[in-house]
Amino acid sequence: MRDISEFIYGDEYTQKNKAFEAAMAAIEEKHQDYFQSRPAQNETEPHDRLHNHYALSTASGQVSFRFNEGSDLPASLKQECLDAFHEIWKEWE
Repeated sequence: MRDISEFIYGDEYTQKNKAFEAAMAAIEEKHQDYFQSRPAQNETEPHDRLHNHYALSTASGQVSFRFNEGSDLPASLKQECLDAFHEIWKEWE
């Protein structure tokens, strides 16, 4: 069965979304000591996770990225996330 996002947005979106998820996982892995030293944001996780700090949304053919209100990630880590977003999504319309 195909990914629902592929059905709705097409193959290019699906491929970029998978690339973005992989980039964010790599950022979290790079900073694993930071995340593992922080308390969990929800009871199903043993420690904080990068996905607790951002939202990726698609509306009217536009993909947007934002940090959740209250995210206290260091500026340098936020910049890594923004750079990954712009690198992967800059050409999608």
